[in-house]
Amino acid sequence: MKNNSSLKFYSSFCLFLLNCISAMASAYWIDVKGSGKINEPLNIELCYGSMDEYGIRRRDTGKELQLTGDFQIRIVDPKGNEQLLQLTMQKDCWLGTYLPKIEGQYRILGINDKHPVVDRSATGGENVLPIDYITAVYNVGNTIETSKNPLQILDIIIVFEEKKAIVKAFFQGKLSKSGTKIRVFNPENWEKEIILDKNGEAVFYPTMKGLYIIRQDWTEPVSGTYKKVNFTSKRHRCNYYLLY
Repeated sequence: MKNNSSLKFYSSFCLFLLNCISAMASAYWIDVKGSGKINEPLNIELCYGSMDEYGIRRRDTGKELQLTGDFQIRIVDPKGNEQLLQLTMQKDCWLGTYLPKIEGQYRILGINDKHPVVDRSATGGENVLPIDYITAVYNVGNTIETSKNPLQILDIIIVFEEKKAIVKAFFQGKLSKSGTKIRVFNPENWEKEIILDKNGEAVFYPTMKGLYIIRQDWTEPVSGTYKKVNFTSKRHRCNYYLLY
C-alpha cells in the first residue's frame, strides 16, 4: 500500500453514475492531493468527466460540473472530530481544502442525496432515486491506526494484512448481513464479486498498482416523489476508493 508520509500523496478515485456501463462512460471523481504531513494542506478536487481510450480521465465543464457541487464532503480526524468541507467551484472542479493537525488516519466521507430520479417510465421500467456515498482514507505521519467504526448509512472499512485486503461492510451502523455481494473494480476496471461471510467480511488481493473501487449497494423499498418525478425505490451505493 502506498506510503504518503514523505512523498507527495496523490490519489484519484471516481464515483460512477448509476447508469455507468463502461470505462468510457461519464463519471464523477475526486483527486486528493497532499504531502501526508501535519499542518500541510490536503486539497480535494471533485470533478466530472470521462475516461479516454488510454485510461486517462478528462475533466469536463458545464451543467454536470455544476451539479457535482451537490456532494457534501466531510473529514473525520483520528480523534473523531468532524469538519464539513466548503467546496468552491473552479474552472474544471469543485475544490475543498483541509489542514490536518495531528498524525493518524483521516476519513473522507461524502453523500449526494440530490441526484434526479432515474426515470425509466418511457420504457416500462421502474423509477429509482439514487443516493451515493463516498468513503476513503488519508494517512498523515507514520503512526496509522485504521478506523473501525462506521460513520454513514452504508459504509466500508478496509484493513490490510500484508497483501490481503479485508473488507468490512456496514449497514445502519451494524455489519452487513452474510451473503451480501461486494463488487471490486481493479485499476483496469475489471470487476470481481466477493461475498460477505457471517462476520460481515470479505477478502481480495490487489494484483496491480492503481485505483481500486470497492462497492456496496442496498435498495430501499420505499416510494415517493422527488422534483415532481415519482420513484418506486431508493438505490443507496457506497464506494470505497483505494489507491494501492
